Amino acid sequence: MVQYLLITANVGSLFEPDARLHTSWIKTVADQVESVDPSFFVIHLQETGGKKFTECSQQVPIIINRLSTALPKFDLLRAYVDIDYEAIEYTALGALCFIKRSLWSNVSQFNFHTKKYEQLTSPKEVVTHGLENYPYVVKHKFPKDFWPSIKWGRKGYMQTRWKIENKVFDFVNAHLFHDESNLALIHENPQLYSQNRKRALDFVLAELSSKENGCTPLLFVFGDLNFRLDSRSFLNRLTERTAQHPVADQEQMGSLADGLQASAANLQVITHPSENLRRTVSAIEFRRESDSDDSQNCVLRIEKKKFDYFNHKKLLDDWRSYRDDDKETENFQSMFEMHINFPPTYPWSEDPENSETLMKTRAPAWCDRVLMNKNAYSLVEEGEPQYRSFGMETCTGDHKPVMLTFNI
Repeated sequence: MVQYLLITANVGSLFEPDARLHTSWIKTVADQVESVDPSFFVIHLQETGGKKFTECSQQVPIIINRLSTALPKFDLLRAYVDIDYEAIEYTALGALCFIKRSLWSNVSQFNFHTKKYEQLTSPKEVVTHGLENYPYVVKHKFPKDFWPSIKWGRKGYMQTRWKIENKVFDFVNAHLFHDESNLALIHENPQLYSQNRKRALDFVLAELSSKENGCTPLLFVFGDLNFRLDSRSFLNRLTERTAQHPVADQEQMGSLADGLQASAANLQVITHPSENLRRTVSAIEFRRESDSDDSQNCVLRIEKKKFDYFNHKKLLDDWRSYRDDDKETENFQSMFEMHINFPPTYPWSEDPENSETLMKTRAPAWCDRVLMNKNAYSLVEEGEPQYRSFGMETCTGDHKPVMLTFNI
């Protein structure tokens, strides 16, 4: 029997000049690994190097080495981390594979150039540059025409393939498109971002299918899939018996045609969103119906990058009440997931002194996921699986890591 542990973690918040979250993050991950005691452990990372990647990417090899030191039971390490931010195909993705010596002779790695499996020879291999042409990894940034309006991005996927006790595993790290603006989910196209995520993951699945090389691997796609809640049904839950009040950007309002009244413009934004009027909205408030038009009655205020619910603690505590609004996996009929019984994985506070609260930047969502094809799901289902997030008592950045453990 082989015990497996898969973890996905968006680590963008870890990489700051002061590296203040490194120690707690490493301990949090190492504690989970120790509690499971797997023979084969893979952790997929997104946003390695963080937002200040030109300054902080040099921290990536350091944190890999520290994590490896914190996991002394593993004799082999294969680490592939894209920190070459000057490369056209830069994705900031990483895949770290830890293997116990007891499993060494039963593991081989696929060479995508020769199309053959190779035995592992060296105990440690860390590659951070040139992954586009590295034989043991497939890495691609999503094509630019997927979303031409985005000026710059590093979303994409990274694949490794392994043969473990004669079973073939594909481990794919995917980082799909995020929701760029909260306002777009209300008065533009509520399906805009989920449609782009579907296009991206469909692209990944088609690429994988073309490289199966005559076999059907046990496929695991785990990463920051950026899945979000169905905005209409979720907002209906939160804002029952409230009225929408668009809030205009006064500077832009002044540029509209003479004689256009601000109040009239606001009323038209939702129902008749002409381009000029839509640009005037800087926020939308949902207020309880009252005789007075008072912002004190505001239940929820939404701005481009703000989601301010009047009772954020209740929003977190009541997460089970909106699990039904998490519907994006329904877009992928060939992929399966274990039952989710943990709180949203995003957006958590990045403040170590206040790490157990949600940030007021986005609606809560289960962004970080582990999906499987049917073959993998059937095996996992029989292998005493556990699917959960962790790190609730410490600051792991704006995402909580998610883990799936099982045995075969």
